[in-house]
Amino acid sequence: MRFRKRATAIVAALTLAAAAAACSGPVSAGGSSGDSGGKTKIVYWSMFSTGEPLQQLMQSATDRFMKENPDITVEINWAGRDVLTKLQGAINAGQQVDIVDHSNDRVRSAVVLTHQALNLSPYLQQPAYGATTGKWLDEFAPGSVEAFAEKDGVYEIPRDVYVSGFWYNAKMLADAGLKPPVTGMTWDQFLQLIQTLKTKDPGVSPLGADGSLDFYNNWWFSYLAIRLAGLDAFRKAAYDKTGQLWKQPVFLQAANMVRQLQDAGDFQKGFEGSVYPAAQAQWVNGKTAMMLMGAWLPKEVESQAPKDFSMGMFAFPNVAGGKGNDLVEYWANVYAVMKNSKHPDAAVKWVKFMTSAAGAGTELPKAGFPTATKNAPTPPTHLAQAEVLKTYKVMGQRGGLNDDVPGYMTEVYNRCDDRFFLMQSGPSDFISCLSDGTKKFWSTNTPPSS
Repeated sequence: MRFRKRATAIVAALTLAAAAAACSGPVSAGGSSGDSGGKTKIVYWSMFSTGEPLQQLMQSATDRFMKENPDITVEINWAGRDVLTKLQGAINAGQQVDIVDHSNDRVRSAVVLTHQALNLSPYLQQPAYGATTGKWLDEFAPGSVEAFAEKDGVYEIPRDVYVSGFWYNAKMLADAGLKPPVTGMTWDQFLQLIQTLKTKDPGVSPLGADGSLDFYNNWWFSYLAIRLAGLDAFRKAAYDKTGQLWKQPVFLQAANMVRQLQDAGDFQKGFEGSVYPAAQAQWVNGKTAMMLMGAWLPKEVESQAPKDFSMGMFAFPNVAGGKGNDLVEYWANVYAVMKNSKHPDAAVKWVKFMTSAAGAGTELPKAGFPTATKNAPTPPTHLAQAEVLKTYKVMGQRGGLNDDVPGYMTEVYNRCDDRFFLMQSGPSDFISCLSDGTKKFWSTNTPPSS
């Protein structure tokens, strides 16, 4: 599994990369050859669309990069969230694409596992942007690059990084006499917190959810199943060709815990049909108290939240006797340089600029986006995230299954979980669906090595 076993592999890969770099000489700072007009052109395909706050910030930073590096021209295609879908057609048509970005799991599936991404390990051993000594790797918070490495090296460079947890209306909880600890809360304490909210403010729903998004719905069972059974047992169940491992009592217990919240009316009325981002709007307008969500939430609600709205975050609660406590999902939006890039050195130089403290690495957090750049300021809305990452072990999304077996997640896991979370099936039927679907899926597919 990538997030738990990659440390040894990445150390070995980076050691080999350092040796290779020493033998071959330093990686050059500019492009490998000039284009028309005496300039090297690199082409970046972005997940952002024109007009988005990050698009504007990144365009401004790129303009500064070109001013500092007049021998390099950066052409940007603001392709939007389906950039990776459009990418392959462009490559097949012979269009130049040097850099692409998106979430780490999607980039991995689209260009890393298809062997279209460049191994960046040698570059990480070279100086950071604007430096003549040291390593680019040292520009990043410890472990942040390694978290997205493969056994043979690094193909993804993290930009903005996130965890998932419970985001809450700070004033609402304070008015109820509640101040949740950022880490270490137990499930029993969480249930008591919900009960206190219901007693103090019966007109407010403790929990909000948009049932229209399967990858939001499956957070609940996934976290509880991992907390109870442990990460390895959770992943083994997903990879079990017989499907029988899902029938262990611990997984039914996790499903029952989700259903108990639903049966108690802890979610807002009609959550099953709530269409994103309706629940978020209800949350910032005081109709619900908490949401289980990724740490992108503060930026998503920024424009619609009242000026006096304040929020806090705490990690998903631990469970008594659980084998997977103190684990948190960790992922990033990442850059990848294409292996067939015309000018890989120039492309990497731009990525260095965008992630390094001497370049644009501190501009994103000042705009409210947490980054992997070491010593960059932490946005005030993400101080809790930083605290969680100091003490919790990290794992991939849904225990890494989103990274490693996206097909299984779409065809089996999310399909079964959606029916369950939307209360169209019961806990036992949900587990049977997982068991039967897993057996059927692996009868025609090969599980990866865990």
